[in-house]
Amino acid sequence: MTRVRALLRRARERAAPVLADALALVRPAGRRAPEIVVAAGLVISVLLVLVLVGAARNDAKIDADEGRAVAEVLEGGSRPHTFVRFTADDGAVLTPEKGVFYPRGLEPGQLVRVEYDRSDPELVRVAGRTWTEGLVPVVLGLVALWAVLAPSAWLLARARRRRRYAAAAARWHEREDGEPELAGAGSR
Repeated sequence: MTRVRALLRRARERAAPVLADALALVRPAGRRAPEIVVAAGLVISVLLVLVLVGAARNDAKIDADEGRAVAEVLEGGSRPHTFVRFTADDGAVLTPEKGVFYPRGLEPGQLVRVEYDRSDPELVRVAGRTWTEGLVPVVLGLVALWAVLAPSAWLLARARRRRRYAAAAARWHEREDGEPELAGAGSR
């Protein structure tokens, strides 16, 4: 038992400087926690909006040089990537590597109408579906994101304010009690 305690004590002694350095590195970020939370929320929000912008651009490219075909939904796809095979206007049989856009509700073996960009047949969407399919999920995602992050940032800022007020009050009381002032605090 004493051997285990000795091992734990040595491990703690070795880890203490590393943990102290890590804490010193993270401490400034902790002081800016509300700003970091808001910045992370803004980055995620921008990324979600860019997803919609990218989908709208792809739809615009498809609409500019649209080809239509009937495609078979293939086995082996996953939720974000549903693969289809279709014959293009020029007779080429195509299976886009990225799958079909807006694949909601497709099952393997199903035949579905697709629209594709003739100049870039990798851009394929289910006929009649557009970027607006993603509008509701993105808006709900943004609402949920900010419903969590906004109160979190507010609570972190409030806690920081309370710590600052407590530190200022402690300095004030030290001055009133006649104890030595803190360096840089100035004189009365």
